[in-house]
Amino acid sequence: MTGDQETRLGGVIGDHAPEQPTTPRLTTRRRRPQLRVALVAAVVWVLLWGDLSIANLVSGFVLGLLITWVFPLPPIDFHGRLRVWAHTKMIAILLFDLVRSSIVVAAQAFHFGHTVRNAVVRVELRTHSDLYLTLTSELVSLVPGSLVMEGRRQESVLYLHVMDVRSEADIVAARRSVLAAEERVIRSFGSDAEIAAIEQGRAGWTRTEKGQGR
Repeated sequence: MTGDQETRLGGVIGDHAPEQPTTPRLTTRRRRPQLRVALVAAVVWVLLWGDLSIANLVSGFVLGLLITWVFPLPPIDFHGRLRVWAHTKMIAILLFDLVRSSIVVAAQAFHFGHTVRNAVVRVELRTHSDLYLTLTSELVSLVPGSLVMEGRRQESVLYLHVMDVRSEADIVAARRSVLAAEERVIRSFGSDAEIAAIEQGRAGWTRTEKGQGR
């Protein structure tokens, strides 16, 4: 099914503008040694061997450096900070959604004769931060009845599998649920400028999005 156009909050927030950095600049930045990742790799290496020794620590650290050099992780620019109250609120809402959605999914499982219609919904996020996209995906996927099937970081788009979709209103509700999760993530970890952009969006800065489900 194809959803009607939906007006939603818009704008670009996050650490990256829509324009992508050039390849040489990105490559140079990625090729720097990632010492923290190498240290974590050294700890994991020691745990796997079950023997705390200088040789295992050094070999694990060197292996971690080699892996991060050959397979560099994309850089994550983070300029925000942890906001305790917003973070606590985000966790509380997540726990509430977990309980509520678990009850709904269980009721559907025992409702014999009820045909569950699923849909794949496209949701365009308002942030171009890889970190916020990942955290939003995790929040959405943890709740029963919804699962992020694919995330496109270049476009800041999530493809969401949603259970029991019977009308366009259900598709709109699914999109708004994802955008609400994104907002909670930004309010928990975002900078003052990012939160201000969210507030400006809530005040009426709109953008039109086309969503798809099937």
